Amino acid sequence: MATEPVDEAAVDKGIARTAVIIALRDDLRIADCIASIEEDVEIVLALNGPSDAVLELIAEHPRPLTVTEIDDVGNLGAAYNAGAAATDRQYLLLMDSDCTFAPGVVRAMVRAVLTAPVVKGQVVYGESDGLLSKLTARVREFDEGDYVSALSPPLIYNRAIVDHIGGYHFDELIHWCEDREFDFRLQLAGIPVVYLPEARIFHDAQHGFANMRSYFRYGVGEGIAQETGVFTTPAVPVVWRLSEASKTLVHCARDKGVGAAAYYALLKAAFHTGTVHHLLNDPYKVRDRYPVSAKRARMVRSIPQHSTRLTKAQMRRLRRAHWEAGRRIEQVADLSVFHPDAAGPEAAASASDEARQPQA
Repeated sequence: MATEPVDEAAVDKGIARTAVIIALRDDLRIADCIASIEEDVEIVLALNGPSDAVLELIAEHPRPLTVTEIDDVGNLGAAYNAGAAATDRQYLLLMDSDCTFAPGVVRAMVRAVLTAPVVKGQVVYGESDGLLSKLTARVREFDEGDYVSALSPPLIYNRAIVDHIGGYHFDELIHWCEDREFDFRLQLAGIPVVYLPEARIFHDAQHGFANMRSYFRYGVGEGIAQETGVFTTPAVPVVWRLSEASKTLVHCARDKGVGAAAYYALLKAAFHTGTVHHLLNDPYKVRDRYPVSAKRARMVRSIPQHSTRLTKAQMRRLRRAHWEAGRRIEQVADLSVFHPDAAGPEAAASASDEARQPQA
């Protein structure tokens, strides 16, 4: 799905209605991230357990910053939700503190979101001289290179979509897989993600085993999401995961080399260890907060970890799980309701009327 042409006056108005939301804890690279934001957008920092150095940097920063804070350290979903609640801007651009925008990217993404409700840019992964850093970059490229998804960053979306995807931005129970669950709900609502490869951000080089720690945390998030039914659970878990991992590693070796595949095997092990860790220990103490409707959505053919694409059967199962939890997520009939500003005042009034008709 390509974006439609938009005149610069409309883009300027879109810029004024955009907020960049950055979840932040103790990363001082946030200074470089903010410096790369060229446009006059609102900058929202969603703090979760900030260090004294970060608080000092924020207090002394010359640019106006909107700051909010949550108590749940490391909960990216809750941080993004707090950031969204702290601003009334229509377009929300999610960014990480260890990344920087290429010149012109913020404007390009705002231009695209005026006619497409969700837009994803491209991450360019930095490398150092170390072997693990190079392998990390290759694996990350592989993990995002096979499919278009709503994994962030960089991701911009029209907040009007929230009413169509269950009524919430991100699931606060899920730690570290919040954007994956967001992607699934977009698919249930039939809201496409437009890929904008020229909208590049640069991810700082990762060193040592930091990436393995990330995959361990993703595994914890997977475990929570399976228990609450917003991800599917394999009916035969060990057989399914071994089969899925084998196919993925063969694919990775073909595309990125044997070394990258070997490293990815370690990441897979860390991921599944994280899932088991949650099952045994509930490290984020979330089980007491599960809704009454929480239960596993078991399927023989579950959702592969190396993908967000849902089959029709998987979509039916997840839609039913949301329905049982009191959330009806149906296909959006007309995507034009999300971009009335780019189409002019007459089209805006028409789109608004069409949006009200189903409610009536």
